[in-house]
Amino acid sequence: MRAERTRQALIAAAAVEFDRQGYAGTSLSAVHRACGATMGALTFHFPAKADLATAVCREAEALTGEALAKLVPAGPLPPVAEFTLEVARLLEREVTVRAAARLARERAVPFCWYTLWRAALRDLVAATREPADALPAPDELELLAVYLTAGAEAALRAGSTGPEVQTQLECLWALVHSPKECPVGPR
Repeated sequence: MRAERTRQALIAAAAVEFDRQGYAGTSLSAVHRACGATMGALTFHFPAKADLATAVCREAEALTGEALAKLVPAGPLPPVAEFTLEVARLLEREVTVRAAARLARERAVPFCWYTLWRAALRDLVAATREPADALPAPDELELLAVYLTAGAEAALRAGSTGPEVQTQLECLWALVHSPKECPVGPR
């Protein structure tokens, strides 16, 4: 049990460092100091920085998969819009998810956090039964969701708050779904 707690503490500390500093800027000594473990404990669990980065990404994959599995779209926006709002919430609230997104963007590890939610998004788009004129074509809808999610990540990294990003996403989806219903324009 102690070894598992140490392992989880190392993953949590690494997520903070990878989120802040990126892969290249994160040192193993900063990670072990941040969680109070020894360098020996870190290298016992993760012989290389790449192993630690992969563990962070796997943790983010589990958190993302769990959140998306529980997603029950409700409200005026289409399910694909609710999906992007949930991914944005994860990016705001979960440092492990933000770290995995950064690691994927930097191509620091072969694991790609985006692959997980893109597959779920593709399934959701395929299952969407909106009238043909209500939304873009499925490929366009998927692409729009990907770009909006990337924009949400960039806005959060630039200092926008979670509620600001949520409002902006809701507005943009309202523009797609019903152009006259956008209550607030993007800032």
